[in-house]
Amino acid sequence: MQTSIIATPVLDMLNAFQKIVQKLEIDFYIVGAIARDIRLSANQGMMPKRQTKDVDIALFISSESQFNQLKEELLATGEFTAHPTEAIKLFFKQSIEVDLLPFGEIENKAREAKLEKPRLFVMDVPGFWEILPYAEAFDINGVEGLKVCTLEGLVLLKLIANDDTPSRIKDITDIEHIVSVYFELCMEDIFSHHADAAELYPTTANNYMELAASRIIGRKIRGILDQSEDLQKRILSILNKRTTGELWQAMANGMQDIE
Repeated sequence: MQTSIIATPVLDMLNAFQKIVQKLEIDFYIVGAIARDIRLSANQGMMPKRQTKDVDIALFISSESQFNQLKEELLATGEFTAHPTEAIKLFFKQSIEVDLLPFGEIENKAREAKLEKPRLFVMDVPGFWEILPYAEAFDINGVEGLKVCTLEGLVLLKLIANDDTPSRIKDITDIEHIVSVYFELCMEDIFSHHADAAELYPTTANNYMELAASRIIGRKIRGILDQSEDLQKRILSILNKRTTGELWQAMANGMQDIE
């Protein structure tokens, strides 16, 4: 797929980054605002007015030594510099902020990724491993095969992030925005594979498309978490705690649909 939503400096960074991870045979996918922008750019009317220069990259990592090897290779290019205290943060040409988010075999039983250098850093990473098989490859202005988190995966990660830090209200507004455009953006898939969900709500309702979208997003989150029962329960609990708004209940209902 092709899109021009990503700023040229970010594309330059992703091109340089991908060469290194391919050399080291490390799997990765893009999350955060860049992933959201790429996904929304499928419809020109939904493209954001401002382009972000902060890049979040989820990395399937076996150990801290492999993570450090990746950082060393990136720094050796001369284009990346390290943050003085934050182990996961790099800068590309002093202008693009890059967060490297390790998950996979590096995780402990609490679903944390722990790094010791340059100082102790612990990051909660539930959901990253589960999303990896669903990330899709995009060709973006000459940079080929960039894996990008799905919209449903973004919703999943933002639910967890807000649950961990309720003051992060932007996560909720981002989810609400995804829900508001999801039906139009994914209409072909909805009517091909989830037409029954679109029939569960009255088309006369002012928020009909949002309700149907939430239901389908819930179903897809359940699919992502099919092998992670504990995380399924956590997400359902998060949704059920949000007692105001029909969309959250529709999403929870979708997670409990039997397909």
